[in-house]
Amino acid sequence: MTFLNPAFLPLGVALLILVVLAMRHHAGRRRRLAQFLGGNRAAQRLSESDLYRLHVERILLLGLASLALGGAAAEARWQVDPMPPPPRSVVVAIDVSVSMQASDVLPTRLGEAVEVASDLVRTLGDDRVGLLLFAGSTYSLAPPTTDHSVLSYFLSNLPSALASAYDPGTLFSAALRDGVALALGSGEPSAERAIVLIGDGEVDETEEAIFEEVSAAVDQGISVYTIGVGTDEGGEMIVPRATYQFGGPVVDADGTPVTSQLNEELLESIAEVGGGRYAHASDSGALRDLHGAFDAPGLAGPSARYQLTLLLMFAALAGLFIESLLDIRLRGRAAAPARRIA
Repeated sequence: MTFLNPAFLPLGVALLILVVLAMRHHAGRRRRLAQFLGGNRAAQRLSESDLYRLHVERILLLGLASLALGGAAAEARWQVDPMPPPPRSVVVAIDVSVSMQASDVLPTRLGEAVEVASDLVRTLGDDRVGLLLFAGSTYSLAPPTTDHSVLSYFLSNLPSALASAYDPGTLFSAALRDGVALALGSGEPSAERAIVLIGDGEVDETEEAIFEEVSAAVDQGISVYTIGVGTDEGGEMIVPRATYQFGGPVVDADGTPVTSQLNEELLESIAEVGGGRYAHASDSGALRDLHGAFDAPGLAGPSARYQLTLLLMFAALAGLFIESLLDIRLRGRAAAPARRIA
């Protein structure tokens, strides 16, 4: 057993000492009361209790409750397995299509996606993490690696525009297919494998093609998570000017600015079929829940960190409850023997 906050362990000892001192003081008062009533036999006839008896069971129950509270405050947890499971392989795939240049979120959808991906990489600790960009085609930047500084370098240096207005579109199926290849490519043992798709859900293919690849990933033991960026209201797209690339607003054939909207329903369905979770980039609570799925071995399993703490809290409450029941006397029970008539 280990403790996350061992500084709170003396709290349990201090409570135990207070319980012993209080019970000692209480026993002294009971003895003085018995003497005042004329001795133990007279006290038993009047109060139906033995005022001289030391209530050891109360001391034990309250003492154990005190120690349990101290252990719970110190956040006790089970001893860590000396042979940890192999690291997970997680592929982070970011949509870099033109729709990710929409300005309905700041600085752009792509900018927010990069921030979300950076936070996720920091959450993954010692796991192997790969990085994949996709639009109409995929661009593998890094296979799953434990050197997260490389991923941070790539993410911090992504250009503001990676796809032109004439890009063939967004193909989630290609991202899933190549993400599976990346996750399985190293051949190294892995506790879990997952793909995290970050995008706005605007695609240029049928949903059947997407879910076919989601099912293929699940069949190979890979979970699929999704993070949505953008809003239902949508926003216009403005492609930044860059070398060898014309920038400016994205317009249709009539010169009307094109609006891109978040397809949250598709992203939620992908996560559901893929056995993962969905979170919106602006929903901090949902993102924490998604990050929490990676806290302990087993992507969707709850963290075992608080199991022993909860058990200690329940033990303390049970001890206090049982101690309170000791005051209940059974009806008709006599504490002192009946007096014989001479």
